[in-house]
Amino acid sequence: MTQTKLEMKNITKTFNHDKILNELTFHLEKGEIMSIVGPSGSGKTTLLRILAGLEKPTDGEIIMNGRDITKQKANRRSISLVFQQPLLFPHMTVKENIVYGAKVSKNYKEEKIESLLEAIGMARFRDHYPSEISGGQQQRTALARAMATEPEVILFDEPFSSLDPSLRQDLRYWVRDFLASRETTAVFVTHDMEEAMIMGDQIAVFEDGNFQQIGTAETLHKSPANMRVATFLGGHLILNDHEFAPLHAVRVGTQKTSKNEVSFHATVEHITYQHGRPVAHLYVNNLEKKISIPIDETFPTREVQVTIPAGSIQTFSGEIL
Repeated sequence: MTQTKLEMKNITKTFNHDKILNELTFHLEKGEIMSIVGPSGSGKTTLLRILAGLEKPTDGEIIMNGRDITKQKANRRSISLVFQQPLLFPHMTVKENIVYGAKVSKNYKEEKIESLLEAIGMARFRDHYPSEISGGQQQRTALARAMATEPEVILFDEPFSSLDPSLRQDLRYWVRDFLASRETTAVFVTHDMEEAMIMGDQIAVFEDGNFQQIGTAETLHKSPANMRVATFLGGHLILNDHEFAPLHAVRVGTQKTSKNEVSFHATVEHITYQHGRPVAHLYVNNLEKKISIPIDETFPTREVQVTIPAGSIQTFSGEIL
């Protein structure tokens, strides 16, 4: 039987009468990773700080291994937090930074430190100082320092946001594999949907203090709960507050439509190319929306029709969990 490792029940946080978090509820099993994705400033970091014990919720409960830890101090929780910046001690070497994490939690063992150095690929840089290694190496060292405390849960607050795109991509997969190999339960906060899908077993779309929807990437794309989820994910043409059509069902052209299709007038703003295929960037006049969609040919005119088979129009699921 799977064991619930971490659970939040109706967590609320209010600052100066403004509700930042509104009765948030979720649970994670052992070894499961949840990505929380949403716009900057939506309260994601506040949520992590409450989980880590750095801030107190206004109301609600945090349950870990079946025990209420809501009022437990941060240093008593088996939870580590990895920040946006590595925050390594500049006067300590790579190894010394990792050893510090282990000693703080009273879990120091030389063989464990060596194992972590090997795992993060930093064994030959053990005696280097943070100023002597790259940003990606610094972030891997910060992860190893967090792991050295042997936490049951590890929290990530946009840890790759300051890295260049190619390094960020490589590190995503590396961290994902690292956590999976150790069956570490994790919560990963980001504002990047692609990153959320790579990192998380579950994805929680977070906006205005609420989870708009929690589910797998496939569930969110096939059955978005509402217009906010569909807008954040992309890949949909939103028709109104209740209906949408997946972009793969949408056709763009100058031909007339049949009676079994719904058509909208659109203006081609410009054409770009992705992997050699043209992509039309359109303004759909009737809906007052912009969409970008791969096309099979370029058009002799800027005025086109966006056509949707009537059977492809879907309603938002409304299901949050």
